[in-house]
Amino acid sequence: MNIRILITILHDLFFFGFSFFVSLWARLDFNSALILCKELFWFLIFFSFTNICLLKYMGLYHGIWRYASIHEIKSIIKSVSVSIILLFSIFFLVFRLEDIPRSFPILLFIISIFSVTSPRVFYRILKDNFKNSNHKKVPILVVGDSSTTENFIRFSQQSEHSHYEVVGIISFKESSIGRRIHNIPILGSTNKLESLNKGLKKMNKSPQRIIISEPNVKSETLESLYIFSKRNGLAIGILPRVSEVSIQDPVQFIPKPIVIEDILGRKQKVNDPKLLEDLEGKIILVTGAGGSIGSELCKQIHRLKPKLLILLEHNEYNLFKISSQLKENILPSLTDIKDFSKMEEILRKFKPDYIFHTAAFKHITFVEKDPIEALQTNFLATVKLCQLCKFLKIKKMVFISTDKAVNPSNIMGASKRLCEKYIQKIASKGKDTLFTIVRFGNVLGSTGSVVPIFEKQISEGGPIKITHPKIKRFFMTMREAVELVLISSQLELSENGEIFILEMGNPIFIEELAKKMIILSGADEKKIKIQYTGLRKGEKIKEQLFFKSEQINKTSVKGILSTTSKLFSPKNSDFDKLINLIINNSNENSLKFFDKMLPEYKKNDKNRD
Repeated sequence: MNIRILITILHDLFFFGFSFFVSLWARLDFNSALILCKELFWFLIFFSFTNICLLKYMGLYHGIWRYASIHEIKSIIKSVSVSIILLFSIFFLVFRLEDIPRSFPILLFIISIFSVTSPRVFYRILKDNFKNSNHKKVPILVVGDSSTTENFIRFSQQSEHSHYEVVGIISFKESSIGRRIHNIPILGSTNKLESLNKGLKKMNKSPQRIIISEPNVKSETLESLYIFSKRNGLAIGILPRVSEVSIQDPVQFIPKPIVIEDILGRKQKVNDPKLLEDLEGKIILVTGAGGSIGSELCKQIHRLKPKLLILLEHNEYNLFKISSQLKENILPSLTDIKDFSKMEEILRKFKPDYIFHTAAFKHITFVEKDPIEALQTNFLATVKLCQLCKFLKIKKMVFISTDKAVNPSNIMGASKRLCEKYIQKIASKGKDTLFTIVRFGNVLGSTGSVVPIFEKQISEGGPIKITHPKIKRFFMTMREAVELVLISSQLELSENGEIFILEMGNPIFIEELAKKMIILSGADEKKIKIQYTGLRKGEKIKEQLFFKSEQINKTSVKGILSTTSKLFSPKNSDFDKLINLIINNSNENSLKFFDKMLPEYKKNDKNRD
């Protein structure tokens, strides 16, 4: 038997016996109590050992005093209650309770519980105070007043793994102000955050962060908390959903930082995690794994516990960054997708079940200046990857497209549109490999997104530069976009090569986005000016998610549409000709034939709204 368990049992045996004597002494003088206790010695032994057996049955001796709680006290109360009932039943049968004080059972109940629980409670308080005095924690404010909040506060007070000390609570309800949770005061409500400013200055420990304990917070509340945190110089984070904690190490209980993209994006829909179960235990390859979309894709896939996650990336720093975040069950590969022999070597060796193809040149301005790079990287590399998938019978390939592929006005969008057409064409020739195309608009926080650009311009005092006052775009948070991409990869195809389109909500005026970012940053709205620079080459005033003539269908998942329409479909011979021109470095002819294959490509279209 464990020595600590033995010591605990001996401790309880002593105090149950001691309580028996003290309960008699409370009603009789010392000598009379001592004499009666000797006469009832075997009953004392019965009472003590009955409690030990009951408490062992309830699992009390497998607990740790450091974490003693209401559960332990309840077990002790139950055990003492049963033991006293049994004891006095025997008393009644043996000698009809003669010479036994009537108040003895009540006193025995109270004294037994007090004597056995007090050392446990005292030990816990002592350990908590000793630990807290030796472990510096970050003072924080917690937002919430539910059981999740209570659990987090208790965790932060008890756990050696917690880095936080809760010094105050912000409630969602004004009626809760002035109350306490685990002796932590509720200082204010989310409806009147500004009234908290005075209270913060008076606190002994100034909070350094705000942590939201409720994962489902109204967007308006989240926005006001974000603004409040920025104006008061506080970092802000939110606890992950239970499903996320269960997949990661639950002991860490680490809040996720809230970034401005979370505020600007719409409220994310929570989808059934069972939709992604098929990815568990699979070999999955992601191209462009170090990019903004690719890296988030890798993070979400990694949580699903694949057998192996192959990170394909040609940028050394980006590959190091994402691989150092994931560590286990991954294979980083410093590979250019244009290196076709190496791509074939990797696919032959590992035979991935799924390939998510995100690698591409996406910056409109740079691609417009060097269009042949878009043909080689965006189109030709995709063609070769599709051919390898088909030849090696890879289970599924998912291609990441863009809203700029719809009525494209720039090389980047046009190259993505041509990829869509090629995938639809190759997918029609059998089902050894399933091909899926996922088309969506701008992602907040991605490489080239206006958000980090605007943030930098605001921090420098302005101006914020916008190309056109009427320009508008679809926006979605990175997390939601990637989750829907993963779900799209699991949907049953009505036709191989089906295009899934993510519903992006209503497009947002970039000017309104800029004004909102100024407010969210806590900057003076009057000092930050907006400057219009004119549309760049290949840029449209507004984007579209699908062609007017595409037949759009709903899927079984809210937020995902689909189409199997094949518009302006080129001949196989046309694809072969373009591929040969690109391979033979016939750049001028490649671009001319590229334009010919895309009648929907409105190059340098002046009427782009």
